[in-house]
Amino acid sequence: MLAEKNPQVGKAVAKLVELNADERARLIADSREKLRRDTASQLRSARMEGMEEGLEKGLEKGLEKGLKAGRKEERLAIARKLLDTGMPAENVAQITGLSREIIQTLRHRE
Repeated sequence: MLAEKNPQVGKAVAKLVELNADERARLIADSREKLRRDTASQLRSARMEGMEEGLEKGLEKGLEKGLKAGRKEERLAIARKLLDTGMPAENVAQITGLSREIIQTLRHRE
């Protein structure tokens, strides 16, 4: 038998026999075990909810950041086209909402 070969298993079996012999002690042990399992389950659920919420917020932030970057790229492209038509830098800045410094940088890169 496994309990005879492994002293720890033997102790566990002895404790189980002792607990089963005493009904009150067994009920207390069962209640503790149920509490332990319920707590572990609640922690797993809370952890999953937290991960889902974090993922959702991260996706929202990433999408927002991507859209913002895309809008800026679009304004830069429009500014380049306007500068290519010969429009004054001040007008390009007003139309695109980009700073005069950025418009000047675009003008000097080409």
